[in-house]
Amino acid sequence: MKAIIKAIIAGSVIIGVGLIILIVALGLNGWKFMPDFSTEQFTAEGEIAELRLEDSGGKIRTEFYDGESIAVDYPVSEQYVMEVKEQDGVLTVSGLKRKHWYNFIFIPNALPETVVKIPRGTVLKMSVTVNAGSVSLAAGEYAETNVTVNAGNLNIADVTCPKFVCKINAGAISAESLDCDSFECDINAGAFSADRLRCPQIRAEVSAGSVSLAVAGNMEEYSVIIDKTAGSCNLSGQIGTDPSKRMDIKVSAGSVNVSFL
Repeated sequence: MKAIIKAIIAGSVIIGVGLIILIVALGLNGWKFMPDFSTEQFTAEGEIAELRLEDSGGKIRTEFYDGESIAVDYPVSEQYVMEVKEQDGVLTVSGLKRKHWYNFIFIPNALPETVVKIPRGTVLKMSVTVNAGSVSLAAGEYAETNVTVNAGNLNIADVTCPKFVCKINAGAISAESLDCDSFECDINAGAFSADRLRCPQIRAEVSAGSVSLAVAGNMEEYSVIIDKTAGSCNLSGQIGTDPSKRMDIKVSAGSVNVSFL
């Protein structure tokens, strides 16, 4: 009975301290559950060859438009900051970051999004890091694309690029359609899925998590190399009919599922 009473007292103290911290933080935020955001625009002045999206929170998406320069519409507030900078042909867009420890938002999904507007016909090298929140790549053509997802989500529309490389430590990547000459995917945790992948050279390595690929083409065309320690893969090794098509799959744990369209 004494142990139960002590546990109740300890729990009450923890709850009380938490409420005090919450009240203090809410007061420092002006007694608002959501900060007041406005929108500013950054317009690139020089020629941009690479776009770096570094999302720590909120939402970032790309879109193609009829303008002449890359433009970024991004939210600003007294509690949260974003960084957009242009240097040596690289445009870097960093996601929302709170200014102080006590800045918070009770409804993170209600955060306004950042929109990166790319002139039609411009083909950019893409470097994307998602630590939280979400990033969406609009349908269109990109140059070499490198992606790291530590948390959160990356959504890909109908994208064409010569090389697509991704690493998922947590979170997920979902692609509607991906057309590339080379595809590489390393997953430590989380998931990658593609509703349609058109690619002759495919490599997937899964330590944990899952990969689901719907590959455009015939299974017989691909030479398949399987290295499986644990987990599952629905394919078996084979020699394909097309020397230019190869699929290397390594599974330490987790699962790989490949279908053909």
